[in-house]
Order: sequence, then C-alpha cells, then structure tokens
Amino acid sequence: MKILFIQALELQNNLLGASRLAHWNSEGLDFYQFHLLFERIYGIVEEKVDLLAEQARGMRIEIPASIFNSVPELEWETCKDLTKFISDLNQEFKAGLIRLRKEADEAGEYGVVNVVEDILSDCNTTHYLLSSVLDIL
Repeated sequence: MKILFIQALELQNNLLGASRLAHWNSEGLDFYQFHLLFERIYGIVEEKVDLLAEQARGMRIEIPASIFNSVPELEWETCKDLTKFISDLNQEFKAGLIRLRKEADEAGEYGVVNVVEDILSDCNTTHYLLSSVLDIL
C-alpha cells in the first residue's frame, strides 16, 4: 500500500501544482473565467492534501520530498489546452485513488477507504467543472 499512497500523493500534488500554474497563466478574452475556474480547482485539491498525507503518516509511510517537485511541465496555447491538461491529471489522480481504495479495502483499512472516497468525490466535482467547460469550447 506504501507505493500506492506515494503515487496518489504525487498525483495529488501534480494536480495541485498544475492547476495553480494554470490559474496564474490564464490569458485571453476568457481570462477571468478560467482564472476563477483554476482557482476553484486548486482550492478543492488543496483542501484535502493533508488528509491523504495524514493517512499515509498514520500508517508510518514516510513521504519523500520528491513528490513536491513533480509538477509536470505544461505547454499550451489556449486556456482550453490548460483545461484539457488539468482534466487529464484529474483523471490520473482519480485512477490512482481507486487503486489505493481497493488495496485499503482488501487490507481492512476502512479509515483510509473513507478518506479516499471523500477525495474521489472531489475528483468527480473537478471532472464535472472541467468537462462542462471543455464541452462548450
């Protein structure tokens, strides 16, 4: 379960960093709408960063510093590109959480399962926000 925790934390920090980067780099005619969208997303993600890390530490999993330096480089021309990139990261994070939840459930770590399900709910909200924007672009 250690590897899945570290992977999930890395993906969570990737999503957090990339959404903050997108927030800072939004531009164009729809700048303000995207600026607020990405701010909302990093707020949603940031709110639960400690929850996942605390569960890992509760299981005596040491969290490597490298997860904080793993935000992928972004290349974009439009806010739609940023939105698609953040959406893809969100889906990767969701998939990592699903793997972690499965293993935690099999190990009887129901506290971890509950926290992961809470964060998965946020992933679904983020997916809805991003996909609704991508559908109209």
